[in-house]
Amino acid sequence: MNPKTPKRIATLFVLATLTPLAAFAQQQQQPPRPDFGGMARALGVTENAIKTCMPAPAKGQLPERPDPVRIASCLSDANPALTPAKVDDVLKAHGPKGSRGN
Repeated sequence: MNPKTPKRIATLFVLATLTPLAAFAQQQQQPPRPDFGGMARALGVTENAIKTCMPAPAKGQLPERPDPVRIASCLSDANPALTPAKVDDVLKAHGPKGSRGN
């Protein structure tokens, strides 16, 4: 057995152990995602329209509270009957659980 073999085995073991842990830790830091499909159904628009009109957080940043007025305005072509109050109700019902008092 080569004298470097135990060091290589130890290095591989450490890498094999730490890589999944690092990935798990990164996933734990990501904020919960809203239910875009549920929002789309409740607002009578496509899921793609919702995702286009929702503010996306910068990488590594927590998302800001969505502005119902801005979202209703953005979705007005998809559903002209939408009001900011309806959008706000849907955001509260389908937003990420555990945030904003949900």
